[in-house]
Amino acid sequence: MARPRSPEKKEWIRKAAIRVISEEGFHRCTTDKIAEEAGVSVGTIYNYFSDKTDILSYIFRVEHKKLNIYFQRVSSKDLSVPEKIKILIEKYYKYVFNNKRLARIIHDESNKTSEDLTQEIFNYILDIRKNLKALLQEGIEEGTIYSEPDLDMMVNMLLGSVNAIAFLGYLKPEKVDYICSTAADNLYVMLSRGIFLT
Repeated sequence: MARPRSPEKKEWIRKAAIRVISEEGFHRCTTDKIAEEAGVSVGTIYNYFSDKTDILSYIFRVEHKKLNIYFQRVSSKDLSVPEKIKILIEKYYKYVFNNKRLARIIHDESNKTSEDLTQEIFNYILDIRKNLKALLQEGIEEGTIYSEPDLDMMVNMLLGSVNAIAFLGYLKPEKVDYICSTAADNLYVMLSRGIFLT
């Protein structure tokens, strides 16, 4: 008879996997190392997950749920879309720099070629794009965002800018406080007035 599974132990394994994968990379990490980090047997790992890819998918599934809740909270605020985008950027920087190991996994695994993405990672990326696109569309309808640029191009520009600044924080940890305190404001100003004089 199989032992009952506990949500606490599953979460324990998830957190251990985050530590191991962030330090060793997904391909070098093994279920043995995750089990050792979690203080459980390898057999216990297999009571919860079929393999390390299943663990990685679960990490993204948990983050996906958090992401959707987060977008819903910001979207429901009585603010203009540009203000909502500014809040999203501010919260994103605080989140990634307070959860560096998890952020490294999300960055590394979501920037792989499409053939190497699990369905859960693919869904996570698509949902970020879908939520951001819906927010931009709302801005067009409320008259706070230009309607001329292609929405997909706007999503790419926003995501690229935000991620490039976060990456700078990984390259230069001494810049993290500066990024958290000023990056959202600076991006907001650049997006509001543009960067070209002519």
